[in-house]
This record gives sequence, C-alpha cells and structure tokens, in this order.
Amino acid sequence: MSGEASSKEIYESVVGYVEKNTGGVQPPLIHEAPVVCSISWSYRDEHPSRVRSAIAAATSRNDLFRYVDESGEHERRYLGIDNADALEEKIEEYHSRSQRTTRNGAMCLRIANQRVDDLRGDDS
Repeated sequence: MSGEASSKEIYESVVGYVEKNTGGVQPPLIHEAPVVCSISWSYRDEHPSRVRSAIAAATSRNDLFRYVDESGEHERRYLGIDNADALEEKIEEYHSRSQRTTRNGAMCLRIANQRVDDLRGDDS
C-alpha cells in the first residue's frame, strides 16, 4: 500500500489482526510485537508508532485489552479482544482445537478467563 493510511484504516487493521490471530489452534491472546510488525509491514510508508497509537486507541475504546507480563526477565505485552462473549468463544475454540497447551498458551488462557470474569463483573 502506498500513500498515507488513515488512522481509521490502521485501527481497523490492528483490531482485525488480533481478531483473526487469536482462538482456534492459537491462544486467545497474542503478543503485541508481532501485531506491530505485521501491521507496519502492511503500511510500509507508516511509522510503527502509528500502529502503537492505534493499539492504544483500541484499548482505550475497549475494542482490545492489553496485559503486561512483568514476571520474566523481559516485559511481555499481550493483546486480546475486549468482549466477554468473543473472548469466551476464543477460549473454547482453543480448548477444542489445540492438541496440547504450551506454557504460554496456559498463561494466555488464565489471563483471558480472568478478563472474561472482570468483564462480566464476577468477583470470584
């Protein structure tokens, strides 16, 4: 794509990328870095900061949520769809299609399940 992309185009690309690349055989959350790289690749004339701005906008508008894992040596950021029904569907897809759950997959499931509880107002 050439020329300047609109903020809306980048925003929709970010949300769509997270939507398409979570669930099924993939965990219900995705690392943020590949999202930035892939969308930046799609809009080569744009600076990655515009993609990061779109992610920030999507999290502030509750289309996506971000989880920051600071437990390891390096901070890891994850993104997921910020809708209880959609996220629950992605959790169920992953359970039914995944042959085995990796450590990362198990962590994503735990975070996603907690987010569903938070969105539904479950205090347990």
